[in-house]
Amino acid sequence: MLRLQNRVMSEKIPLRILYIVTKSNYGGAQKYVLELAKMAKERGYVVSVACGGTGKPGAPTGLLGEKLSEAEITVHPIKNFMRNVSLLNDIKSFFEIWRVIRQEKPNILHVTSSKAGGIGALAGRLAFVPGIIFTSHGLTVDEVWRPKWQRFLIYISTWLTMLLSHHNIMISTETFDRARKMPGLKNRVSLIKNGIAPIAFLEKKVARAKLAPHTPQKSLWIGGIGELHPNKNWSVAIDAVKALPDHVHLLIIGEGEERTKLQNLITMQKLQDRVHLLGFIDNASVYLKAFDIFILPSKKEGLPYVLLEAGLATLPTVAGQLPGNKDIIETGETGLLVEPTARLIATSLEMLIRDESMRKRLGCNLQASIQNNFSLEKMFSETLSVYASKISLA
Repeated sequence: MLRLQNRVMSEKIPLRILYIVTKSNYGGAQKYVLELAKMAKERGYVVSVACGGTGKPGAPTGLLGEKLSEAEITVHPIKNFMRNVSLLNDIKSFFEIWRVIRQEKPNILHVTSSKAGGIGALAGRLAFVPGIIFTSHGLTVDEVWRPKWQRFLIYISTWLTMLLSHHNIMISTETFDRARKMPGLKNRVSLIKNGIAPIAFLEKKVARAKLAPHTPQKSLWIGGIGELHPNKNWSVAIDAVKALPDHVHLLIIGEGEERTKLQNLITMQKLQDRVHLLGFIDNASVYLKAFDIFILPSKKEGLPYVLLEAGLATLPTVAGQLPGNKDIIETGETGLLVEPTARLIATSLEMLIRDESMRKRLGCNLQASIQNNFSLEKMFSETLSVYASKISLA
């Protein structure tokens, strides 16, 4: 990596990096792109980002676009990017990306998320980009709620995306091991875990007053952050609240397609006074100290930033027993991982509610682990080394 940096500086070689991500609403993949793009720009590289809107064709650019613009990073909107498969829109988005690549002439094309990965890697190959890097934020084939035929097609498309890319980055140990076993990929995959910068948390009393002033301030708050999407499995967390004492409240920060379904579930369970859907909140992590316990009941994750953020906030955490979560949390030492069912989540939460000393111990241990093992500088340095190994500047 130092050789690459030195040659770029001394010989004024214009290292140009183009990042592509499907959606621009602000989730884990978007945070990853933003952090890498900002650090690359700070090092003097020419950086730009191509991204879709908030999920539908023609949708406006989301919060990622705003944050990139604030950082003075060029943004290329891909109007036809959308989350779901649409042959016509996907073809249109291919030609949009092709034009951006021809305009930016990147040395490195770094694609992230499934659709941006496949379409972007193909366009990059046909445009003869020297280095194409794909980051997987969790294998989409793990979306178990999909029909088996869809999961098979997703597996094939993921494999083809990784073959088209010159190198691939996995962010969790388990997905790294699985990816290396795919045909032709043994030596084309690296494990680089997400990194996180320090967060200026609001003090607990202030955070509670700003976040949910109408929720009893002296009650016990269980909090979660994430899109209201089937992968996040919020219905299980809501069901778990039924088994918890009346003074316990669940607060979920996030917006998405399942809002109506979840609101109906809350009403059906008569939990309107104890479960609160707070909607999307910008820079939500600064409010984390408002919570007493953090929860992430997802059915699928890569290596979730929200667990890293909860750890920095010294929060005891209950999360689904998933590959990426295991890289962050060791059950009984730095948190509790369980099968994401209402019964098991409720049992784990009850244990933490009763035992304040356990809450403090798990929260402190998780904070120390995050600070020691998930540095933003480490993530960027390892990613830059991958770039260097794939282009002639190394």
